[in-house]
Amino acid sequence: MTGSTQARSSRRGCVAAVTLVCVAGSAAVAQNDPTRQLERALRSADQSWRLMVDPNLGIAERSQLDVGGSFSFFFLNLNDSNGNHRRLLQPEFQLFGRASIDGAHNFFVRSRFQYQDFSPGDSFDGRGDEWTTPFLDRYVYEFDYAKSVAAYQGKSIDWNFNLKVGRQFVDWAEGVTLSEALYAVRPTLTLGRWSIEGLAGVTPADRSITDWDSSRAGFDHDTKRGYFGGLVSYRFQNATKLFGYVLHQQDYNDDDDPRSGFAGIVNDAEFEYNSTYAGVGIEGTFGRNFVYLGEFVYQFGESQSDPLQGPQQSEDVSAFAGRAQLAYLFLDDRLSRADVEVLFATGDDDRLATTSGTIGGNQPGTDDNAFNSLGFVNTGLAFSPALSNLVTFRLGASSFLFNSVREFEQLQFGVDFLVHNKFESDGPIEEPTDDSSYLGSEIDASVNWRLTSDLALLLRYGVFFPGDAITGETEVRHFVFTGFTLSF
Repeated sequence: MTGSTQARSSRRGCVAAVTLVCVAGSAAVAQNDPTRQLERALRSADQSWRLMVDPNLGIAERSQLDVGGSFSFFFLNLNDSNGNHRRLLQPEFQLFGRASIDGAHNFFVRSRFQYQDFSPGDSFDGRGDEWTTPFLDRYVYEFDYAKSVAAYQGKSIDWNFNLKVGRQFVDWAEGVTLSEALYAVRPTLTLGRWSIEGLAGVTPADRSITDWDSSRAGFDHDTKRGYFGGLVSYRFQNATKLFGYVLHQQDYNDDDDPRSGFAGIVNDAEFEYNSTYAGVGIEGTFGRNFVYLGEFVYQFGESQSDPLQGPQQSEDVSAFAGRAQLAYLFLDDRLSRADVEVLFATGDDDRLATTSGTIGGNQPGTDDNAFNSLGFVNTGLAFSPALSNLVTFRLGASSFLFNSVREFEQLQFGVDFLVHNKFESDGPIEEPTDDSSYLGSEIDASVNWRLTSDLALLLRYGVFFPGDAITGETEVRHFVFTGFTLSF
């Protein structure tokens, strides 16, 4: 090895060591924030509407109004990737209102008042105990043309146009590319077995969104990304659905300040990341017992190279990800089921210390092969890695085991076993690893118990056993989440 080569290697080793400590430590804060893990479990069920109305009735008589709310109290305890024990008490009060005029014009509004009370020094974002915002987190107007025709003309049509406008939750396709709240316009045209869905929206620039680039200042409270796309699906007579889509993500973040943890390492950086996702998928059943789904997506676009490895350049993004799930329904009185699922997403072996951040990211002059999105998939509770440079296998089962006993008929048990590996063994994830592939295994258990029509208890427990690839916190990690919800 020549002297100049040795010098370059030494400099790169020093930069890598410094970056690894800073990036992995700061990324772990976003990685272990439980907000995105829990939000999908708290979604409201869809509301069905009347199909036909009497046009002679006044508007008050032709309207449906549903108001209500809930009070919840949760306790969270987890071990993060830095070996810290974090505890949180979280009371939450929700109010909602639904209104429907003739079934054609539908409105939904929800407010949420949530307070986070951390044990000293345990805050996920360093802000300490506080109310989470926004307090008004959902407001949606929906127009349904087929129901309008049925209400005002008294007839049915074999096609439909539906439009949803407002701050709403968008779970695009199977959730790999996008599963977040947006200010969005969502038109859907249905023609027989064909459906064409559009999307134009932007992320709210508030704490409801956590960005994937944790090296950027404001990643956990000021994210501005636009989403524009279309999805075409066809449903066969046997209910099998095929779909394909294109979804473009435009980066509107205008703050190029690095996160405070990088002060003195990077003074200025460009964080622009624009990406397009082209995906295909399928949902369906076969026989009486099997339900399946699958999604594959290819990502392309442009990202910025790592400023620590030389002058920044715009680099091509070339990555892919997917999920496949098969469920077996036992069709018994206990509603028992078993699941097998595989998740995968590409990584980049020349990224320095993080699979998702700009700082410590892609080497200048190379394609960026790390998949990144605002999607959501189940990667476990205690480890919960981002869907990037990851291959996860999951086996799960759930059942209402004691539904023959009246007091326990609404008591459901569930268990998941997960195995995590890196897609690229020499690529990074969001915490320190070596060039090994095996990240570890996890066991998650869940209990859902509806004691009454208004009172529900829940419990989540996860335990993660780090594998050979983990070089940071190698102790067994625990996740405990429990609470109750009282509806009214």
